Amino acid sequence: MEERKLHIIKNVGLLYLKFGIRNVTMDQVANEFGISKKTLYQYFKDKEHLVSQVVDYFLSNPEMDITNPEEGNAIDDMFFIRERVANVLKLYNNNIEVELKRTYPHLHDKVYETKRKRIFDNTIENMKKGMGEGLYRKNLEPTFIAKLQLGRTLFTMNPDYDIFEEYELLSLAFFDNIMDYHMHAICTKEGLDYYKKRLKIVQNEN
Repeated sequence: MEERKLHIIKNVGLLYLKFGIRNVTMDQVANEFGISKKTLYQYFKDKEHLVSQVVDYFLSNPEMDITNPEEGNAIDDMFFIRERVANVLKLYNNNIEVELKRTYPHLHDKVYETKRKRIFDNTIENMKKGMGEGLYRKNLEPTFIAKLQLGRTLFTMNPDYDIFEEYELLSLAFFDNIMDYHMHAICTKEGLDYYKKRLKIVQNEN
């Protein structure tokens, strides 16, 4: 992909996260990057095409992956996910998924299915790894835990269901409470001791 087009896609995505898709017009995009609208439309035939390209970029971007590239145990991997969430929340001032659902439902479906698969697969992999390391209880069924995680993420943590307010969901403290609940449910004593040690480190960093 042409470098200039990729630069626009990446940075428009950050604008969408900060201001919302509806609030960022094609005129503003052109002005933001110092190009004419004619030039912008040579890259993207319309706003929907631009939004689609942004969605594809972020879904394939390694920076959005939740698989820990570093060596570590299953609990270290959970804290890597926490780090990813913290980085996204620094940019995330709107619920962009709700906006996609209302305006571009086919793109919302793509995000939903990708997120669903990643959460499910990652949870099963993390459970098996932690159980093998003696950090998670061996009497648990990874598929069952993965389905619970999906339920929490796609339903309990969805503002459409009026369980939690949107401002709560955009808080790192909220994610920490969910993770704390999850870890206390699955960890062995050894795992819980390690989790608490890691938690103390990240809390001291904040």
